[in-house]
Amino acid sequence: PDYLLTHPSVLQELALHCQREGIQLPSLSEVRTISESLPDGLRVLCYEVWGVKLIDMYSTIELGYLALQCPEHEHYHVQLESVLLEVLDDDGNPCVPGQIGKVVVTNLHNFATPLIRYELGDFAEVGEPCLCGRGLPVIKRVLGRYRNLITLPNGERCWPKFGLGEMLKIAPVLQYQAIQHSIKEVEFLLVMERSLSHEDKQKLLELFSSNLHPEMNITVREVDSIQRSASGKYEEFMSKL
Repeated sequence: PDYLLTHPSVLQELALHCQREGIQLPSLSEVRTISESLPDGLRVLCYEVWGVKLIDMYSTIELGYLALQCPEHEHYHVQLESVLLEVLDDDGNPCVPGQIGKVVVTNLHNFATPLIRYELGDFAEVGEPCLCGRGLPVIKRVLGRYRNLITLPNGERCWPKFGLGEMLKIAPVLQYQAIQHSIKEVEFLLVMERSLSHEDKQKLLELFSSNLHPEMNITVREVDSIQRSASGKYEEFMSKL
């Protein structure tokens, strides 16, 4: 293929498989991702395995493309010609650059069933005006859904980071998912290329603890597979609180 368009989670599995098997895709010019939040380290992984750039796009089933990655940077330009996209704080005020808020959208060309100030459930960070000259509003990053927030023992809520690159330096992790069962209990499901050694397991536990919170009780369980949702999406983190 010259181009590959898929979910980030599918792309990650494919890149890791090619890395393990030494598979090259010499005609590949670019990979593009849609539908899921982009995990840390995936851009670097694609470049290391195939030597290509990753271009991410922010879209929804309800409204189509909302924001596309700038050709010159890693942030996103809102597609202002077709959608009014607002990033609002808890009081409903517009967020300023560097501030994270909930995404509220209004489509401009659906005259039959318009969605007016529709709250997606996503959170995003507003970016500074772009130097590329396009003049479109900037989203620095899309953080994901409210349900994907982890609750820390001190009551703080945030989007967890697990460090895929750091994980792979410890053990050949094929897929992972973290589940928060209680305020201090997080379980990691791991699909492995080989079974974890005791040393590998301890190093992973230390990594997860440092990326989450030292007071959390973290357990690791090896599984054969991790199921996707009915829509084909895959979530790295799920909270059962």
